[in-house]
Amino acid sequence: MTFDEFCQTHPVQEQDIYSAFFDLFKQTFAIKNKNLAVPKLKKILKATFKLSATQGFATMTLRQLCQETEMSMGGLYAYINSKKQLSLYIHQFLNQFVINIIDGVSNNHPEQTLEELIRYHVYISEVLQPWFFFAFMESKNLSPSQRKFAIQSELLMESKLVEAIEEGQKLEIYSTILSATSIAAHIKPLLHDWYLKRWKYMQRKTTIDDFCFSVLIFINRGLTSPHSLHEHSQTNEEQNHDK
Repeated sequence: MTFDEFCQTHPVQEQDIYSAFFDLFKQTFAIKNKNLAVPKLKKILKATFKLSATQGFATMTLRQLCQETEMSMGGLYAYINSKKQLSLYIHQFLNQFVINIIDGVSNNHPEQTLEELIRYHVYISEVLQPWFFFAFMESKNLSPSQRKFAIQSELLMESKLVEAIEEGQKLEIYSTILSATSIAAHIKPLLHDWYLKRWKYMQRKTTIDDFCFSVLIFINRGLTSPHSLHEHSQTNEEQNHDK
């Protein structure tokens, strides 16, 4: 699967995303007309990501958000009543969006499943790059309720990776020198690099599919290699023992 194919088969266009955001929280909005609400929510969220990236969410004020969106305070309150609520909505939505798509990954074969999980995660982070960047950068300021959703999203992805790797280990496709949990924990930071350091890959003219391919080669090599590092460690231990 390529990024273009992913976008064609999943509801990840900009209109789909903001429409889904409205659907998730529509009971809390004063404006119930979806056609009116979605464009406003788009302005609010884009302005939030912009201000957070330039000055930090902690120092952003609702008044600044009004200025950036050209909305009145009353217009803003029709959708959110505080920064805390806005942050919570962003984390909840991100968590739900990831769950909806990741749950569609096939479980036919561990190698195929692992590849799909990695590609889906990178592709979702591309589509929702400002959302992922916001969630990562503001994680240190999360309240307990917000942290719950961030942890759920993190553990969901890791648990999916663990399941695929464990199945591959059972079938003796993957080495068992490391636990599936340890391997999954190492994979996640590799995937974060795409949306946190896009400038680096843009400078190198690395496409998203090139990035996925390189990550997959790196991971599969580690999962299936003879692990000379382990053998080297054993040799050193034997030499020390002989001394």
